Amino acid sequence: LLGYWLTQQLIYDRTTGELLTNRTWNYKPPGAKDIPIDFRIELLQKNPNSAGFMRSKATGEPPCCLAVSVIFAVQHALQSARKDAGLKREWVRLGAPTTPETIALNAGTNITKFSLA
Repeated sequence: LLGYWLTQQLIYDRTTGELLTNRTWNYKPPGAKDIPIDFRIELLQKNPNSAGFMRSKATGEPPCCLAVSVIFAVQHALQSARKDAGLKREWVRLGAPTTPETIALNAGTNITKFSLA
């Protein structure tokens, strides 16, 4: 679900309505390599949920609803980057998806600060 919030931007031609991001060359859905190498999880053992479907712990809406937290984390990171760039604190309007390009443009980084040593 994070891909929906951070990478999967559909772009249409304004005159024809044709989908321009219709292949993986210009449309970047998350893949297996996007999962961190060190990805530690714990499964609940001997913790039955008699109210859940097939005794499931969580399915459906919780991951969808909680995935919005990634936008709040990006907003927090942008506020920190903008402070480091000497910009005043103001709310950055973020939509879905908030692509890496959008994040970089809103970070307030001055291109003259980049250098190759």
